[in-house]
Amino acid sequence: MRFFVPILFALCCAAWSAPPASAQSDAAVHRQFVTVCPASQADSVPPAPDHPDCQQVPRWTIDPQGRHLWAYFTLTLDEVPANRPLGLSVSAKASSHAYLNGVKIGENGQPADDRRAEKPGKMDVIFPVPADLLHPGDNALAVRMSSHSGWLTLSSPVHRVALDGYQSPQYRMLNRYWPSFLTFGAFILGALYFLRTASLGRQCVPSLLLALMSTAAALQLLVEVSRGLLDYNYPIHDLRLIAIAGLSATFGLTLATFVIWRFRPAIKWWLVGGAAACTVAALVLPSGFDAKSGLALLAPTLFATGVALSAVRTRLVNALVFAGCLLLFASINLFAAGQFLDRYFYFAIAALMLFLFIQQADGFAREESLRQQEQSRADRLQYVIDRIETSDAVTFLSVRDMGRTHRISSQDIAYIKGAGDFVELVLTSGETHLHSATLNDLEDELPAYFLRVHRSYIANSKLIESLQRNASGTGELRLHSNHALPVSRRIMPKIKAALQ
Repeated sequence: MRFFVPILFALCCAAWSAPPASAQSDAAVHRQFVTVCPASQADSVPPAPDHPDCQQVPRWTIDPQGRHLWAYFTLTLDEVPANRPLGLSVSAKASSHAYLNGVKIGENGQPADDRRAEKPGKMDVIFPVPADLLHPGDNALAVRMSSHSGWLTLSSPVHRVALDGYQSPQYRMLNRYWPSFLTFGAFILGALYFLRTASLGRQCVPSLLLALMSTAAALQLLVEVSRGLLDYNYPIHDLRLIAIAGLSATFGLTLATFVIWRFRPAIKWWLVGGAAACTVAALVLPSGFDAKSGLALLAPTLFATGVALSAVRTRLVNALVFAGCLLLFASINLFAAGQFLDRYFYFAIAALMLFLFIQQADGFAREESLRQQEQSRADRLQYVIDRIETSDAVTFLSVRDMGRTHRISSQDIAYIKGAGDFVELVLTSGETHLHSATLNDLEDELPAYFLRVHRSYIANSKLIESLQRNASGTGELRLHSNHALPVSRRIMPKIKAALQ
């Protein structure tokens, strides 16, 4: 599994070096500051920007939410582009009308003084620009805007105002982000696979958690790129942002729950509650939705990293690999916060899901191997039980203990317990001898009435007195020698049937 660490590290570097998916380059560069003035429904043409309430603001701080305003831009051209259609691209949570050098070039909804009079426009629109309206040097662009609909107040409701080649905004976005769909299929297949494994009863809860993670990632990707698939009115953008934040929180909290379930099952509900509290705080405390979505994924990921690191101290299997991958994934979330359309971010999620898939598949393989071993022991037990009444074979073991060699009869052995590369021979008299052998070796050497009732115990079936079943499905086998041994869940039915 360790090769996933360099994969995630490479993806992390790519995410740091890649530009944000939302970043756009303007063909016509306008100045960093624009003039913003109040507007009125009576305005039929852009008034002179000399109103006492006019002010110069950075272009990324234009805010028409709850307002009706004019925004005056200066578009500077070295020369008028020839032989290609031009368009004015406006991406904003607002209705808008645009005027170029005093001539109206397009309408997007109907800006107004209040919500009742306003007609919501599209979130992304492009207005065709006649080439004869442009001239080299400074060109005056006035955009009338209002935004009275919707449910959220965004920190940057105007995303883009630019003059460039005429092209559908949805096509431009979709063309930029289509590589993300390479991961969409992986998420869907992952969800179907883990739902299937859960329906078969194989590690049901972890499989359901992985299915939920895959589904959340697929839906988040689909909602994120919906801006390139659908030409929707700007109030819908609020629902899109809410869905992205909710799905991001769902993925993060499910990821934390999966890690907790794997490494800290004894206190899982307390830890899941703590992860949920961190996730809710990440959704509530930040003001911007980019921050909400990023932190709603980052907070539970860091929580899960802490759980995995705590498991490293107790030397649980693969805890260190989990901790390393989660830490790298958290780093990508931290440095690419808000860039959910960035293809590298979703590739990082896909890489993490692939890592978890391999881990779960490895767990399935180990579970299947143990199941087959238990079934083999159960089959051998049935064979021995059939012969137990007629089996009187005696085997002697030569055991060196304290410099002396003891010749021990198999009939005197109550049970045998595994102890690494040695075994403990516990006699009916209560004596214990350490013998240099393994349980697998002794299974072949001892008579058939010695039964492997647990991966760490072999019992003398002639001494069985009673069997007690526990609520968990395992059991306790008591011998006439007053010894009690654990019994594996899969072997329980065979011993129970033999004692009836």
